[in-house]
Amino acid sequence: MKGKRSQRKRKICLFKRAVRILLNELYCFLRKWKRRYPHGFAVICSCVIVALAVVAGCRIFMGVNHSKVYAAEEKQAVNVQQNVMPSGLAGVISGVWESEYQPDAVARIGTSCEEVIVGQRLSKIHNETQKVDMSAFAQSAAENLNSQSMTMAAAPKMMSDTDYDTLLHIVEAEAGGEDIKGRIMVANVIMNRVESPQFPDSVTEVVWDTEGGYQFSPTYDGRIGTVEISPETEDAVRQALEGTDYSQGALFFVAKDQAAKENVDWFERDLKKLFEHGVHTFYTYPDGAKE
Repeated sequence: MKGKRSQRKRKICLFKRAVRILLNELYCFLRKWKRRYPHGFAVICSCVIVALAVVAGCRIFMGVNHSKVYAAEEKQAVNVQQNVMPSGLAGVISGVWESEYQPDAVARIGTSCEEVIVGQRLSKIHNETQKVDMSAFAQSAAENLNSQSMTMAAAPKMMSDTDYDTLLHIVEAEAGGEDIKGRIMVANVIMNRVESPQFPDSVTEVVWDTEGGYQFSPTYDGRIGTVEISPETEDAVRQALEGTDYSQGALFFVAKDQAAKENVDWFERDLKKLFEHGVHTFYTYPDGAKE
């Protein structure tokens, strides 16, 4: 009987030692993680707490099978531990129940990929002291992460780098001398055509469409490849892709003082005039008319 008890006692000691080693390793890992990734630290702590709950459940289950003698020893060990300052992982967890940290400001920019969300923006996280209340973490984690995460444009449109570059160049070539609103309107017309079943389905195809002749004079005379994109044009395109629309559904525009008379006559005769802005007059198909 004594031999069995002695053997059980050794197993328990080995188990405790293994748990201590594991907790010490986790403690070291969490210290490094907290320094590098303060925002993700709370999530890791939550996972560790769940793991500790599982370990505690295993210990309770093992304790049920032990004799009263070992139960008394466990109770004495707990009493001793209550009088000792928490160390290792327990010390880390108790130390972050209500801790302060200062998140770093984020000032990254979107990188260029073949498929990008054009007009994406990154919000800046302010360097304000915040408190992490672990007791309410599970309830507010989603809101906190959402408020501190990167935010994107209100209504971004998906397009390739090629389409985005084409849109910048056609807006610069057609409206480089216009105000910001006039540039947005030209971008609106291009996007209206992309969304219309009567035109091709991408910006590049719309701009370089030659069915019935060149659709935009800069593609005919080559100006589209020679312009230098200005910050104003970049801003106008960004706003257009985020949802700013002054076009009233326009599918055409023309600078009458620069266009051939027969072209202007066609616009006036076969299309519905919407409005004028700057040097451009904007049109769409007449009500019920098809291309």
